[in-house]
Amino acid sequence: MAKRKVNKKTGSLLSTIVVFVICAIWFLSEPVNDNDRKTKPLSVSNANTQVHFIDVGQGDATLVLSDGKTLLVDTGERDDSNKLLNYLEKAGIKSLDYLIITHPHSDHMGEATEVITKYKTENIIMPRTGSNVPASSIYRKFLQTVKNQNKKITAAKDCDFDFGDMTVSLFTSKRDHDDLNNYSVLIKLVHDENSFLITGDCEFEEEAEMLEQGFDLDVDVLKAGHHGSYTSSYNSFLKKVTPEYVVVSAGKDNPYGHPHDATVKRLKKYAKEYYCTIETGTVRFVSDGKGLSVETEK
Repeated sequence: MAKRKVNKKTGSLLSTIVVFVICAIWFLSEPVNDNDRKTKPLSVSNANTQVHFIDVGQGDATLVLSDGKTLLVDTGERDDSNKLLNYLEKAGIKSLDYLIITHPHSDHMGEATEVITKYKTENIIMPRTGSNVPASSIYRKFLQTVKNQNKKITAAKDCDFDFGDMTVSLFTSKRDHDDLNNYSVLIKLVHDENSFLITGDCEFEEEAEMLEQGFDLDVDVLKAGHHGSYTSSYNSFLKKVTPEYVVVSAGKDNPYGHPHDATVKRLKKYAKEYYCTIETGTVRFVSDGKGLSVETEK
């Protein structure tokens, strides 16, 4: 039987294909280093409107970017490693148009003094709290820094204002509370057809008050209150919010057991997608006004 001759070009092509397939199999089977999984913070310049729920451990910090404007909601706990400041720097932040502190607990304003010291901050907004609630040392230090820098704090009130391509709405409690959590400012962000709600440590008492006041709480993305505690995210509130996405910010092995199982179950009942920074790291949403894209750090 005569031997079949193989064209040199064909043989070369076949060899190339074989090498490619072998390399592809090796690449796909190779374990991925955790550091390689992490994505760099999105910069101000490469997307128009973004909401970053930053993994700051057992605390809250949310960076909002729209049409070159910057808004930071909360700053997380006091952190010697400067995790939040490093994140902001890598994201290309040069200044802040707004800093909103939802309420003066250290895990929501622990880095606030460092933030306003490093970044020029045009507007600082915080809620008024009852005189029966003592101020922490972190809060007093922040107030002194604001005074030293000749800045001023605007008391949060129910209002709407423009922010880049977004509209920001603030919802506030009108009652006296024994717990600072229930003075939390609720922040609604709307970018055309996409919307977000950030709730601080709002617990069921304030949730009920928000419902009684008749605020429009219906959104696509909910930043769940109080790190997923059983004291927040009650069914009556979630029925009004009707989120498609839920984000919980909590620290690994935190002493409070956040998020609590019952609350996670409720959140998953109402939302199609559930994210917790313990598992996902930072969660970033990019909005084009019509749809949302989501990426996680891990």
